[in-house]
Amino acid sequence: MRTATSLQTFRHNNAVYSVAFSNSGAQLASGSLDKTIKLWSLKEGTEISQLKGHREAVCSLAYLPGDETLLSASLDKTLRLWDVKSGELLSTLSGHQAYLTCMAVSNDGALAVSGSQDKDLIVWDLANRSQLALLSGHSDFVDSVAISPDGKLIASAGHDQVIRLWDIEQRKEIQQLGPHSSPIWSLIFSPDGKTIAAGDDDRVIRLWNLETATLRGEFAGHTGTVKSLIYSTDGSLLASGSSDSTIRLWNVQSGDTESVLSGHRNTIYDLAFSPDDKRLASASFDRSLRLWDLSR
Repeated sequence: MRTATSLQTFRHNNAVYSVAFSNSGAQLASGSLDKTIKLWSLKEGTEISQLKGHREAVCSLAYLPGDETLLSASLDKTLRLWDVKSGELLSTLSGHQAYLTCMAVSNDGALAVSGSQDKDLIVWDLANRSQLALLSGHSDFVDSVAISPDGKLIASAGHDQVIRLWDIEQRKEIQQLGPHSSPIWSLIFSPDGKTIAAGDDDRVIRLWNLETATLRGEFAGHTGTVKSLIYSTDGSLLASGSSDSTIRLWNVQSGDTESVLSGHRNTIYDLAFSPDDKRLASASFDRSLRLWDLSR
């Protein structure tokens, strides 16, 4: 078993829905049901600033390469680009017709994709701050999206219980995985791009082999819905957060649970590994953001 200890706890005035490490690992950003984004200095353990402007919960966050710009997504149907240093709002991207529930950014920071309760995906050109494509095909709410490491594919899933794969260049659906037996709340590409991990209401994490479009394994252990998933940057660990208030660290090769992190008192909605994989950040409905030491 891996030893993991809680290093720091940060707080919002309401549920914390999203968290992101800066690319340097020096900062954390957190988004909340209180409609604010908070930036935290990890060296000082203090709040640097608050970014205000969203009108609903902030459900997803991503630092763009260089750490000068932060992208946020909110249930208010918008994505917003912020200047990290000044806190200035740089741009607002609108297009969804219902709650915007999820967002992902390509590794090079050129593209973002958002999913919504309007059942659609929108692909965004971040350099030009414009809509690049509208992808339709889901028959119910979209709850999770991801972009492949090579930037060529989008994966999306939600209440219709099917994982859909989209070719970004062709702007069309090319494959389906599943169906799962319940709504899919979280999915993520492995760092090598060969696997998609997906978590659902069945409390099981399913690993899909993209080369064969078959199920390659299942990780079971949570007693609640799997709400969040993230791979370590080296791909050896998969972290999962659940409505059972725990985080599990899974050995990807063996499928064994390496550690169960307890301390939160409600659902864990988002997770983020530090760039060096030595720390894990977790965002919870209990209004707290926790930082865990995984270095031992």
